[in-house]
Amino acid sequence: MPNSMLNVHRPFSLLHYSKVNNLDPRRVLLAAPTLFSNFYFKLEEFDGTLDTAEWTVGNTGTAPTNFAYNAQRNGALQGATGTTDNNSIAIYKPNVAYDAGDNPVWFLRWRAPAAVSGFAFEIGWADAKTDETLTSVSALTDVAAAVPTVGNGITDYGVLVMNTDMSLTTAALIGDGTTGTVLGLRLSPVWTPTASGIIDMILGISANLTKLQLWDSGAFIGEFNVLNGPDSATLVRPSAVFKTLDTTSKTINILKSAILAEENAT
Repeated sequence: MPNSMLNVHRPFSLLHYSKVNNLDPRRVLLAAPTLFSNFYFKLEEFDGTLDTAEWTVGNTGTAPTNFAYNAQRNGALQGATGTTDNNSIAIYKPNVAYDAGDNPVWFLRWRAPAAVSGFAFEIGWADAKTDETLTSVSALTDVAAAVPTVGNGITDYGVLVMNTDMSLTTAALIGDGTTGTVLGLRLSPVWTPTASGIIDMILGISANLTKLQLWDSGAFIGEFNVLNGPDSATLVRPSAVFKTLDTTSKTINILKSAILAEENAT
């Protein structure tokens, strides 16, 4: 057969890529969305009506507004907590289908509310919750280890959380699996979202490991990890819950989501 880009044993794979480029991990990560023989990749721009086969939305409380398409620059999903204390809005994948053994990562771009006092969020990976519209972390101590109290039925998770009603009022990264004990990390430098800021986060999990890279309004905040997270072979899903802790409604815009994972099924 003549030499051509099609003359490979596994098209659109790492082997295919290696024929034309080197396997520097940074290059591979950037190219991964095109290497669909080796990687799962799902990008959503939220520039039209929400696909309910891909995302489920919900709320708890009095008169919140669920996430739905909002006509704005490049499109977005928009939701609002409403003005009742402890109202929350949530968005999550309907299927618990991701394995920490495949090293999934979730890139999420969202715009923080205009008021970030009296505010809570919980974003990341977890097995099925008892109630997907509620946060699972009920307490955080204001120490470097950010010792958490976690409930709502989850056992395997890696999440970024903030709740201004807790002892720790700034963000923390938390991970736990069926194996080991729950671990927390108060982000340092301490961080709360900039009011109306655009937040970019890459939250990844591996077997018993949770990793985060975080940007706020274009400024790199840092890279963080905790040495626990979901067990391999325990399926999890991405979800985000936003909550008002006072009588000011919190409007959230979700601008973009991308999920990347290795294809290790045999």
